[in-house]
Amino acid sequence: MNPYVIEIMIKEKQREALAEARRLRLIAEYEAHRQTTRAKFLAALGEKLIALGEELKNRYSCKPQLPVCKAS
Repeated sequence: MNPYVIEIMIKEKQREALAEARRLRLIAEYEAHRQTTRAKFLAALGEKLIALGEELKNRYSCKPQLPVCKAS
């Protein structure tokens, strides 16, 4: 077989391998950053619990009042 043809075939296989590796890397990156429904639910629940806790804290905390100076 012609060495030039072999070289072209090798380069084509390398390009295909690089494209496949790039595709697999993108899929792995997508899977790593994808949130499941359960994770989304737990995040929303956590935010809601924090908001309710802050509301309760504000409702029942003592609100300090500044002393009023009376002018004589």
